[in-house]
Amino acid sequence: MPTTLAIHLGPALAHAAVDRDGRIALVALGDRAAGMSVLLHVSGDGSISAGSEARQRGEAEPDGLVDDVVGRVFDDDVVEVAGLTVRVEALLAHLLAYIHARTVRVLDGVPDEIMVVLTAGGPEVPIYSAASIRARIGEVTMVEETRAWSALAAHGPGDVDPDQAGVLGALYWRRHGDGPPGPQPIVTREDLGVASQRSSRPPTAPSVISLGPRSVFEESSPPEGPRRRVPGRLSILLGVVVGLGVLGGLGALLLPFGETGDPGPTGGSTVIVTTAVPEAATTALEPATTTVPAPATTAPGSVTTTVPAPATTMSATVTSTTLPAAVTTTTLPEVTTTTLADVTTTTLPPLGVVTLSQVGVVTNATTDSEVLVGLGDAAEAVVAVLTTALSAPVTDTGWIEDGLCVGDLTRRVTFGGLEIVLSDADATEGEPGTGATFTQWFAIGPDAHQTSLWTYDRIGVGSSVAELRDVYGAGLVLGDPVAGDPAGYFVVDSVGLGEGMRGVTSNTTDLGRILQIWGGDGCSRWPD
Repeated sequence: MPTTLAIHLGPALAHAAVDRDGRIALVALGDRAAGMSVLLHVSGDGSISAGSEARQRGEAEPDGLVDDVVGRVFDDDVVEVAGLTVRVEALLAHLLAYIHARTVRVLDGVPDEIMVVLTAGGPEVPIYSAASIRARIGEVTMVEETRAWSALAAHGPGDVDPDQAGVLGALYWRRHGDGPPGPQPIVTREDLGVASQRSSRPPTAPSVISLGPRSVFEESSPPEGPRRRVPGRLSILLGVVVGLGVLGGLGALLLPFGETGDPGPTGGSTVIVTTAVPEAATTALEPATTTVPAPATTAPGSVTTTVPAPATTMSATVTSTTLPAAVTTTTLPEVTTTTLADVTTTTLPPLGVVTLSQVGVVTNATTDSEVLVGLGDAAEAVVAVLTTALSAPVTDTGWIEDGLCVGDLTRRVTFGGLEIVLSDADATEGEPGTGATFTQWFAIGPDAHQTSLWTYDRIGVGSSVAELRDVYGAGLVLGDPVAGDPAGYFVVDSVGLGEGMRGVTSNTTDLGRILQIWGGDGCSRWPD
């Protein structure tokens, strides 16, 4: 089943939730919390941070802190902060990119569909659209907050935190569509002559999935009510009934597996119904003997037959004047034992200091210090982050003219097998590099198994063509564009941007290996 991610930027808190494998759960965006404060921090070098990192930077540089982001986006087109002018869609883009990266980190995979909830009274659709395109998170479906609320009220649980109603309602809207617009007459499926297949129990509240030791906080079971005691006269009868029930249950367990089993529900939350049997009086749990006097016409004496009861209930002695006519022997069907095949578990190798992505590169991925360096970010900030993570660059061309790259000036910075391309679109605006952005990453050199320079799916230099096909499936386009050259050229567009990763392979067979891989369109590469 496809994985759907919903994002809601509220006035004070941002939330994210996923619908994966038929289960809806919240993503922990904050530190051990489902929601995170809608805060951003803009540094003097133009870098923007979100979440807990923004709060920490705000303590040292309070002038760069941007709170009430949604309100500012609604009121103004640009925001003046830290001596810089930042467009509002850029602020939203960083929030969306941060939440998307956080979700990828929690799920250890990229969601198939993304939905953004339009906060009532907040920014308009064009602003959200521009922000999602700038964030490079893929094609986004916009859902009005009021429609999400309606769908949650009609199809979701009733004990949801109001701050989480928008993001959860969007996923219920994705499943069921619009809820009823107002009060409707109560008409059940039974009224239409159709047996109802929907459980009368409302859906349970969603769990929260988080990083670190992954945990699911489930709803607690209801407290048990006071037990009722059975009157003394009914104790023996109840004990006999319970004993017969246990014998019947043991017989049912001996039936061949699969003949009469109930397949159970195929999706949604699992509902377990527990029936409490009233506790019998304490005298019913002790052995008891009942003697029936023999009729006067019977020969002196009587025949006593002892019938043992199951050990879990009670034993009883019954006096009878008549022996049973015959003993019936029941042959139980043979029980077939099925031996399950061994399950092979594949452990993925660890990620490196830098992880490749279709939207940029990520430092210290899946850790608390993870930082997304996105395509389109300020050039100086990109170099600073990567220098901190990888130490000083091996080579740096400085700002030069390069006919193979976009913009007036280009700067290529290499960190081992990783090259970063920075582009200055207009060299007439101040000093070289003014307003320059990160436009491409390029990986070459030793196999990723040695450098750990690969994607979240463990695809990098040295990966096989077979691994490419297994990981990206229909999102992979592979061909051999140069006649007479066995080398292959591939494009991966798994997030639907049309500007995914590209690369060169030694050949197009399953045994072919990736020689080069890059993301972004800063410079032309073979065979562009």
